[in-house]
Amino acid sequence: MQLTLGQIARLVDGAVKGDENVLINDVAEIQHAQSGTITFLANPKYGKYLASTLATAVIVDENFNGNFPNLILVKNPNLAFSIVLARFRPELPLPTPMIHSTAVIAKDAKIGSDVYIGPFVVVESGAEIGDRVTIMGNCYIGQYVIIGSETVIFSNVSIYHKCVIGQKVRIHSGVVIGSDGFGFVRVENGIEKIPQAGRVVIHDEVEIGANSTIDRGTIGDTVIGRGTKLDNLVQIAHNVRIGEYCFFAAQVGIAGSTIIEDQVSVGGQVGIAGHLHIGSGVMIAAQSGVTKDVPAGIFLFGSPAQERLKAAQELAHIRSLPEIKERLKKVEMELQKRKNIG
Repeated sequence: MQLTLGQIARLVDGAVKGDENVLINDVAEIQHAQSGTITFLANPKYGKYLASTLATAVIVDENFNGNFPNLILVKNPNLAFSIVLARFRPELPLPTPMIHSTAVIAKDAKIGSDVYIGPFVVVESGAEIGDRVTIMGNCYIGQYVIIGSETVIFSNVSIYHKCVIGQKVRIHSGVVIGSDGFGFVRVENGIEKIPQAGRVVIHDEVEIGANSTIDRGTIGDTVIGRGTKLDNLVQIAHNVRIGEYCFFAAQVGIAGSTIIEDQVSVGGQVGIAGHLHIGSGVMIAAQSGVTKDVPAGIFLFGSPAQERLKAAQELAHIRSLPEIKERLKKVEMELQKRKNIG
């Protein structure tokens, strides 16, 4: 495929600075780009590659004031490049609708139109599969599960009984939805299990990364709001409620009954304790540990997590402790000398 720079600019609603007739035949990372490719610059950390990249053109922010022969100026370089990437490197098409001969489907399960159900899939009694759903091989769909239209479920996913999956959801390989929450009570002679009788409800346009787990509620539901994105290896405990359009990076763990409002962004390996309330728009830096309620709009860092600037100041003070210790030794020695002289 080849497109002119002008064609690409129109595709992403951008403005060309340079030769709009130059031909682009592929996309590339800025540090590995070759002639004929287009790349992008959104993170300032990669600005150092601009002088050495061999790319023919670069997508940049509309306020960019650097020099490069061919640029496309846009409001959101990340979004623009994703559009260009999809044009030059389209995803593999979903399989043609069919039900594989090895699939095991209960007689009373309801299967919509134009559905693909792959090899060795199990669909239990009472399940409802919407139109244009894709279920790849070796998946398990439990009793009374509801799956909305145009959802894509990749291989080796297990969805336990009575869970509800919305429309246009993407669930990657190895995900487990609706397993029992970690509910137990200590008794005199051991530990008793608390029944986990709730569901998992996942709203439309959610994406769940590989090997993530979402536990069912104890009585009520565990809920993932519309448009929220989970990275790989994320653990969501029972009765957690997550709002709309949140981001959770890899290895985040959220303990039971915590409520997270809309548009929250959580970095990798963050731990969030149970029964907390995280306000909308909160940002939590990687490897932080959250142990208290968080008001809306706060940027947290550290373990235990606190407001980012305060945490950074404390960290700076901690790093200066060796220097402070040496200064105190000198002061003590000087005071001792004066005491001896006196």
